Amino acid sequence: MKILICHNYYKDRGGEDVVFEYEADTLQRKGYDVVLYSKHNKSINSFIKKIGVFLNFFFSFNTFREIKKIIKKEKPDVAHIHNIFSLISPSIYFVLKRYKIPIIQTIHNFRFFCSNGLCLRNGKICTKCVKNRFSNIFNICNDKKLYDLFLSVVIYFIRKFRIYGRLIDYFIVPSTFVKNKMIECGFEKKKIIVKRIPLNYKNIILQKNFNNFGKGEKYFLFIGRLSEEKGIINLIKLFKEISEIKLKILGNGPLMNAIRKFIECNKLNNIEMLGYVEENFKNILISNSLAVIFPSIGFETCGLVMVESLMIGIPVVVNNISALPEPISDGFNGFVYNNLNQLEEIILKLYSMELSDRYKMRENCQKSFLEFFNEDKNFKIIDDIYKKLKNKKIPK
Repeated sequence: MKILICHNYYKDRGGEDVVFEYEADTLQRKGYDVVLYSKHNKSINSFIKKIGVFLNFFFSFNTFREIKKIIKKEKPDVAHIHNIFSLISPSIYFVLKRYKIPIIQTIHNFRFFCSNGLCLRNGKICTKCVKNRFSNIFNICNDKKLYDLFLSVVIYFIRKFRIYGRLIDYFIVPSTFVKNKMIECGFEKKKIIVKRIPLNYKNIILQKNFNNFGKGEKYFLFIGRLSEEKGIINLIKLFKEISEIKLKILGNGPLMNAIRKFIECNKLNNIEMLGYVEENFKNILISNSLAVIFPSIGFETCGLVMVESLMIGIPVVVNNISALPEPISDGFNGFVYNNLNQLEEIILKLYSMELSDRYKMRENCQKSFLEFFNEDKNFKIIDDIYKKLKNKKIPK
């Protein structure tokens, strides 16, 4: 079976890009014939190109022509789409349906109703746009106000004319929370399939570098984009108060300089910024940490780093919002907190935990990974959908 997989890369590499590449590789390893189509927002590097993006925001004739050419040459059985903004555009759905190609859409964020994809406004959860109203296009939630306005207009008309509902056969979502939010927005329940983010267990667990568990320094980890929605500022302020415990920060983002300045001004020797690190080194840091903390204040669909942490056997500590708590059993494979006081108590508890209890929690994390995120279990879900769509008779 031949699958056309499409994705628009972001300017800064993120979890969606990783998932797209991993799933394409998985399909190839499982024997599928994969055709890749991608665009990259890094190519929008001039004023003229930015104008072109705005002109093609809703319908890109370039995408239409390129996909049409691929269809005629490759004759795919199914199209699987990830991100379409800013260059691919919704035009891809129209050309695929014109040639009777079944469409699967993976949902990576909340842009099916929210222009910033985070449901966050002025540092607080915002769900004003769940109901599709024309006034939603003026709910500017982004620093890039013109971009946000155009995207809001596109989202409004996509929903108004039920483009997703009419043209997409199935939606793949990484959590029950996302599924419920889509249903709340008016999507058909029967079209929404929960498929967790899969990872190859053996690729990580069998590495020999993870042998310092419980032997080295004690520290906690934050891994992610250094931006408001990730809650990194709250976390740093908390570790300012518990200066005897170490926090390592992995990642880049718009708040990097402000965070570095805050650390220097307050002489926070317990907080170390490592920036972007290579995959193998990141996994070693996870494996030797006490826990990975997810203090997000915006909506999350799941979190790739959470999956990696559980796979490696390290507990995760998550804010009790959106999809983050779904795979977490409090005290079994991690902890869920409701406020910063609870987070501090959890950090102190993990810091003083006996090594035997940490080993037990490590085992629990890997059991949870196998229950929720193992590759074979989640591949079967998508494999069944592909086969169903191939066998489905599409009326001419």
